[in-house]
Amino acid sequence: NVTDGVPDVTVTNMTEPQTGCLHDYQLRPSDLAALEDADAFVLNGAGMEAFLDKVTAQHPNLPLIEAAEGIPLLQDEAGEPNPHVWVGVSGAIQEVGNIAEGLASADPSHAEAYRANAAAYVKRLEALSAQMHEALDGLPNRKIVTFHEAFPYFAKEFDLDIVAVVEREPGSEPGAGELADTIRLIRD
Repeated sequence: NVTDGVPDVTVTNMTEPQTGCLHDYQLRPSDLAALEDADAFVLNGAGMEAFLDKVTAQHPNLPLIEAAEGIPLLQDEAGEPNPHVWVGVSGAIQEVGNIAEGLASADPSHAEAYRANAAAYVKRLEALSAQMHEALDGLPNRKIVTFHEAFPYFAKEFDLDIVAVVEREPGSEPGAGELADTIRLIRD
């Protein structure tokens, strides 16, 4: 959305939709080759891509654009920061701004195009937020069960209370007791 229609700009998504959790992603040789030719590298940041530290150290001149930069992070019960800021619409809006400004800095000749595209996308996200508030604000029961640990920003933004998380980490299935407790919570 931020680079749409900007001449001579190609976005390469290194993590396809089926990747799953970025916490566990491993770069492929084709990803490393793409970084060799990249003019900028956009990452979520906030601890999401811990696997990148060694890779980015090998490319000290590659501009890194951290989408989550400056966004206050929520913490889980163990005090660990939650990097899934884009799951809340307001976090996504902040990330769009960070990406646009990072690209504008890395590619000043197209700075205004990045900013204009970001502004248009932010309007779409704001409309989505309004639509979601309209759908959710009147719910009498604010309790939700989520499948993954990624939803605290969404819950906070829409005043929802996460009472259970089915699968905290991808591939970690809940035990029988956990599942029974979650089913009880849903029924209650």
